[in-house]
Amino acid sequence: MNILAIDQARNGAWCVYDYALKAPIAYGVFSFPTEQFTYAQAMVGICDVVKDLMDRYSISAVFIEDIQLRKNADSFKKLAQLQGALVSMFERNEYLYDFVPPSKWQSYCNARGRTTKEVKSKLTKLATDKKQSKILSIQFVKEQFGIVTEDDNLADAICIGYFVSTNIDIETVEEKEK
Repeated sequence: MNILAIDQARNGAWCVYDYALKAPIAYGVFSFPTEQFTYAQAMVGICDVVKDLMDRYSISAVFIEDIQLRKNADSFKKLAQLQGALVSMFERNEYLYDFVPPSKWQSYCNARGRTTKEVKSKLTKLATDKKQSKILSIQFVKEQFGIVTEDDNLADAICIGYFVSTNIDIETVEEKEK
């Protein structure tokens, strides 16, 4: 069974996992820049990307990073709209889906804040403007899977998929009927 993990945003990423092997089999990024797309157009584009991935990789379940309110209420509002558009598409097409809280996958993948001493001793130097959790997720996918990227959205999607494949029991409709 294949599952799809998504770090959804204008500049987002995805990862397809073989659920049984608990390993990524395909991954990538998508981008809908503000100069070329209104937010409504970006939401439609992201839904199209997700639908295409689900069809192309015979996805059984989709997991998206849950949203949380931080300092920027406008960003939260837009992410909530995108989450709603994705949920609408999942429901219309009867896709199995769920949300993954950032704190859950970050803790599991050791991508949550560490002490300064740990960070200095274990991490390769990356751009200093990235949040610590972003650097840690990039480092995790390099160490766990040998995937080298500087795109924190891609690293986050891979981490979300890893968390799901190793912690969540999925029973599809077909399995229930057996």
